[in-house]
Amino acid sequence: MKYHKTTSLIIIAALTCVLFAGCHTRPAPPAPPATVAVPVSGTELDQSNLVKVRFGETLKAYPVARYIDPADKNLLHESHLVYRKEASAAWNLESHSPTVVPLGPVMALSDPAERTRINQAEIEQKISSQERLMSALIEQNETLTAEITRLNKELSKLRESKPTTEKQP
Repeated sequence: MKYHKTTSLIIIAALTCVLFAGCHTRPAPPAPPATVAVPVSGTELDQSNLVKVRFGETLKAYPVARYIDPADKNLLHESHLVYRKEASAAWNLESHSPTVVPLGPVMALSDPAERTRINQAEIEQKISSQERLMSALIEQNETLTAEITRLNKELSKLRESKPTTEKQP
């Protein structure tokens, strides 16, 4: 009986060890610290300056009329829109940084992105130049019209003064 108790205790202890060993799990690896994107002042680009860095993609919508499916003549597609990506987003490689242009003793900053702007004085100068050209053309037109009228009058006088000489039998 003593042998039976000892064996029972050993079996119970072994089963307990097996049960606890089976329940043992490895600890999960520590999770990386959560990083939250915090906006930093001065790092966000506004929409007007965004084009100086990157061009957005260009999308176009094309209307498609009703058509029969070329793969299955029993299918009719109703009219709808088809969207097509015309140009992918891309980096703007044109330099927009101001460059120093020496102008003799004076230095001026020139921004290539802003060079296409025409100031008011240039516009007024071009308009006055066009007005002078237009008035010169109008004057030439009036002179030519008067000359054509004079020549037509002379031609009609010549036709009237031309004797009609017909031979009579």
